[in-house]
Amino acid sequence: MPPLIQTYIDMGSSATKCLYWQGQPRLLHLDPQVARLNPTRLDRLRLGGLTTQEPEDSAYVMVGHSAYAIGTLAMAQKGDSGLALPKRDRAVYKILATLGVIAEKTLATQDAAPSASGEFTAQLGLLLPLEEYWQDRQDLKAQVLGAMADFRFRGRAWAGQLERLEMQPEGAGLYLAKGLQLARAGVSIRDSTVVVLMLGHRNLSILTFEKGSTPQETNSTSQGPGFVEYLKQCATELPGVAPDDPALLAAVLQAHPTFHVPGRREALDLSKACAYAREFYLERVTQFLVEWLPSAEVEVIVGGGAAYVIRAELEQFFDQRGMGQQVTWAEALRQEMTDVLRGPEGTDTPDLITSVRWADVYGLFKTFMYSAKPAQTH
Repeated sequence: MPPLIQTYIDMGSSATKCLYWQGQPRLLHLDPQVARLNPTRLDRLRLGGLTTQEPEDSAYVMVGHSAYAIGTLAMAQKGDSGLALPKRDRAVYKILATLGVIAEKTLATQDAAPSASGEFTAQLGLLLPLEEYWQDRQDLKAQVLGAMADFRFRGRAWAGQLERLEMQPEGAGLYLAKGLQLARAGVSIRDSTVVVLMLGHRNLSILTFEKGSTPQETNSTSQGPGFVEYLKQCATELPGVAPDDPALLAAVLQAHPTFHVPGRREALDLSKACAYAREFYLERVTQFLVEWLPSAEVEVIVGGGAAYVIRAELEQFFDQRGMGQQVTWAEALRQEMTDVLRGPEGTDTPDLITSVRWADVYGLFKTFMYSAKPAQTH
């Protein structure tokens, strides 16, 4: 019987975040960039020692005659994060890359020939943008099924069979985790109306679960402003800087006062640019919340790394509307995530933003585990 891969994937615009089993739950991070590769260049890449690196640092897949670099390798190949594209357009390549990395880490032997083929079965959990969840999940399932059956990862052929696929809209993982927490206290989440706010890189989503019902187009949307709007506004104040430059995002999140552009001697004033961008982004976020938050009494769960950039202002917003006591932040899962992910050798506690960015996929993983026995891979 082929070995089993279990993985839970959030194909976020700032990173592909994944949990998988290797004797215990483990994290996997891939940068969001994708680049089309000329297959004739792959031999040169391999000669440069590509396949001796960690698989997540040199990930590329071949589907048919097409080759794509994902993550760190795609960045080196001048790939982009595809912010202007629906996530479904690149989802298959990111899923295959994730499976390929896990297969190499858990299934492939060190002495296996590159030409040797491997087989596996897979149980997948995927988080999709809300509109894409509504419209595209059946098409995506068919694409994943077909591509998994015959693909190459870093030159090695793999044949995967999909045993189970669970798709949920982004934000649902936080709702599901909250439901499990309440159930342990003997309380049903279906007794309440719960609103999940996901302040993500690409967009801001609101998912309304009325008494346990799934989000509907009348009460839920993912058309709110993403953190990319902050970065776009920031870039307008920084000549020659692109809003999707990973270095800009890193500098903003680390609150650097200046930003250095390669080839320029003088540093740009990042703190001033961020002040304008923050004001712009906050205004758009609050306008969205005023328009979409239900007027009835609800429980609110706030997630997404961008929420923590403007947390103080969001807390003030909720307090002014008398909702402060009804809000739960995604960091409530931080200690639980740390305990679950800590193996026999121990692990560092994830920093706040890291744990928040992983909380949604962790909720999906946690719920999945209640209905599927984890694979004991070694």
